[in-house]
Amino acid sequence: MVIEKITNVTLRQKVYEQLRTKILGAELLPGEIISLRGLAEKFGVSILPVREAVWQLESEKILVVESNKRIQVNHLTSPEFREVLSLRLLLESEAVAKACKNRPSKAIPRVERIFKAMKKLVGVNHKAYIKKNDEFHKAIYTYANSPLHIDLIQRLLARVNPYVYLYAMLQRDHLTSAMGCHQDMLTGFANGDGKATIEALHRDLNGAAEWILPQLELEDKKRFS
Repeated sequence: MVIEKITNVTLRQKVYEQLRTKILGAELLPGEIISLRGLAEKFGVSILPVREAVWQLESEKILVVESNKRIQVNHLTSPEFREVLSLRLLLESEAVAKACKNRPSKAIPRVERIFKAMKKLVGVNHKAYIKKNDEFHKAIYTYANSPLHIDLIQRLLARVNPYVYLYAMLQRDHLTSAMGCHQDMLTGFANGDGKATIEALHRDLNGAAEWILPQLELEDKKRFS
């Protein structure tokens, strides 16, 4: 049997990646209702690839499809957020350690450029900032040379980024602290110092959690009382 090579990603995969990117960029937020037909119209495709992409995102607990077929970003409870945070600290620390060890010298100016672009967005455009923030972290993690590792991190980010935008990104104190963490991550990465970079990463993630968790706990009380 002869099977021809498939050189292009499937339409379903393209829709999946674009949907996940929109969620990562906080363009879709918890509570916003979307539909298969509405998504298909926006993407300019038939319903089938959208349905398949939504099924995949539902299996990853990023989206939830309700009984009336309405679709929305999955709500996170505070225990779920703590679990995601724990996994992020583990996975992203390992990615940082490998990246600091493996990174070529040309990686440093690339990450510096992203950091400078992100700095210009502080307090100016929150959604553009959150996208640049993800780009900054991913640029470092990429040098771990572990695509599956990065994909797992991105799946976790898709669950928490809407809440980072809602509850942390709009806080000036958080942004000031976060940029300090990013500066320290950049310095550690440039020096090939995995320990210092991981320490700055932990301050960054835990700092955002300090703003997000109290709000999720309030939501839990309303939802489950």
